[in-house]
Amino acid sequence: MSTHAPAMTDDRTPEERLKAANRRTGLLLAAIALLFFVGIFLTRLFDDPRLSPAILGGAAVLFLIIAIGRHLRK
Repeated sequence: MSTHAPAMTDDRTPEERLKAANRRTGLLLAAIALLFFVGIFLTRLFDDPRLSPAILGGAAVLFLIIAIGRHLRK
């Protein structure tokens, strides 16, 4: 019994792979910006001074989980 994973073939051209990678990077950067902007707007809605760092900290932790998880899948 073999423990090696079967080789995956990629039928895309290098230009298509680069375009897909650029699209993923752009979407990730847009998600980061959106996450922090929404976090900042949420902190303005609530006047509790302890809630502001909690919301922005939660946004940062969520981003790290997504970014690390994306690299672990590869």
